[in-house]
Amino acid sequence: MMKKILTVSASNSKNSINRTLLELASSKIKGHAVTMLDIRDYPMPFFSLDTEENDGHPETAKQVRALFAEHDAFIISCPEHNGAMPAEFKNVIDWVSRLGDLQNPMFGANKPVLLLSTSPGPRGGVTNIQTLTQIMPFWGADIKGSFSLGSFYDCVVDGKLNDEKDQELTNVIAGFVNTLSI
Repeated sequence: MMKKILTVSASNSKNSINRTLLELASSKIKGHAVTMLDIRDYPMPFFSLDTEENDGHPETAKQVRALFAEHDAFIISCPEHNGAMPAEFKNVIDWVSRLGDLQNPMFGANKPVLLLSTSPGPRGGVTNIQTLTQIMPFWGADIKGSFSLGSFYDCVVDGKLNDEKDQELTNVIAGFVNTLSI
């Protein structure tokens, strides 16, 4: 059965290498509907209880929440900023989570999620992936796996992964897609 997969670029950089990794990963998905959400397209004020009380929820947060609700699974490519998720992505989570409830948290109940990260350095955002793996289940995510690509500029040349890393990513995507039919 065809599933709707939302890929999420969790970077606010116009030249994001994490977006590039997400596009490479998305190109490997066959037989499912894939939609990309780029957080840069959904600007939101910095979350605070005062802003929420005075101004309500931003329309962009409602749009993101609706996209989350209509998809069956997620692939999120998130850069690492000083060992954690970027403030921009955390802000999206803060706003969108305020629109959910305990029975239907941010992602919905137990929706499959694959986490990706890359960086110019050798660790590839692995610390952030570890953190996201621990906290995202509280948001309704069922973490099915992850892929961390270190040394991006050594592994990606002319928009293509080297053979070894391409095969690793292909295997991770295939494993994730297989979990969707279970």
